[in-house]
Parts: sequence; structure tokens; C-alpha cells
Amino acid sequence: MLISEEEFNDKLERMFERADLSEEDRSLWRGRLADAGEYVRRMFVDVFSQDRDLLVFFTGNLRKRAAAHGDQAKLDEIMEEERAYFAGIMKAAD
Repeated sequence: MLISEEEFNDKLERMFERADLSEEDRSLWRGRLADAGEYVRRMFVDVFSQDRDLLVFFTGNLRKRAAAHGDQAKLDEIMEEERAYFAGIMKAAD
């Protein structure tokens, strides 16, 4: 099912509001999603509209990755944070 640009933007703004993202963080996501295809945009809305905390985590994660500027040591640290985050989610699900 296709999602119109207007519908996507409305859902995106509601998600951003619910997660209390700053304008800087919103712009960061908009920039990443600007060239994304329909499937990626739909999946983004489907996944993150269901879980505010996940959007907050990945927003911080995206910010850190952008700040790392390709520094492999920093990216490795970020990856370890991701592993710990997801391990915590999996543990809580048990």
C-alpha cells in the first residue's frame, strides 16, 4: 500500500512530537529519509510509530554515527552500545 507524501509527513511529525525530538533531530531524520524509497519510509513509520523509546534510541544512535565521521573506533563503540541495547530488549522479552 502506497503512502502519500502528506500522510507520511503527518505521521512523521506525530512520531517526532510523541518522542519529543528537537528540531535538529527532526531535520536529521528528514534528511536521511528524503531520498529513501517508499518501502523504507513505510517501514520507518511502521516500526517507530509503535515504539517511542526505539525512536529515541535510534535518534541518539544516528547523531553519534554522524558525529563519528567514519572513525572506526568510535563506530565500534556505537555498535557495542547497539548490541547492549538489543540484548536488554531480548532479555526483557524472555
